[in-house]
Amino acid sequence: EFPSKRVLKINPALDLDRFTGREWKDMRSLFGIERRAPVVGIAARFQRYRNTELLLRAFAQLSRDLPEARLLLVGRSSQMEESVLKPLKELGLEGKAILAGYREDDYLDTLAAMDVFVLIAPGSDGTARALREAMALGKAVVVTRRGMLPELVKDGVSGYVVDEDSSSLSEALLELLRNEALRERMGAEARRYAFENFRLDRQAEEVEGFYRSLLQRR
Repeated sequence: EFPSKRVLKINPALDLDRFTGREWKDMRSLFGIERRAPVVGIAARFQRYRNTELLLRAFAQLSRDLPEARLLLVGRSSQMEESVLKPLKELGLEGKAILAGYREDDYLDTLAAMDVFVLIAPGSDGTARALREAMALGKAVVVTRRGMLPELVKDGVSGYVVDEDSSSLSEALLELLRNEALRERMGAEARRYAFENFRLDRQAEEVEGFYRSLLQRR
């Protein structure tokens, strides 16, 4: 067994210049979303193991209390039919969900159109890049306890960490969508954390420090 003290975990970095000093495109108009409608969003490859259906069930629950809310799904997958389209139809959410597909030039603009960002499970690379990007944009986030997601989100501070059940997820989303001040406060904390921990120079410093420590042991 490899000793844990010989392992260094380094946060993947973001080019944080992309998240400052720019005006975001009006993606809500493009997607036909009312300007003041509450928007829950996710960006992911919609594979079955990502459990997108959990988010769909939670959104169906909150829609009973907040019928004007909309769900923005960003991404694509070879399993889209069974992971997203079929459950959407079964839950009667076709008129409330926007399938934005894969975005390139306006990807960050699309994330910026969301009020709350959700991630149920990290992708196959385990980095949760879309979550990090949403945090850098100053979005309040809701995640489950899968993988390293709870390491990135401080529960009750930068967002919510919930159990993997639709009621817990729905309650967290509803609280954030109904409370703008709370949402903005958590979003600001998420952005502060991102700009402190996801910097390219910090990543470089940690890698350099790791190799220096190895050389000093020789």
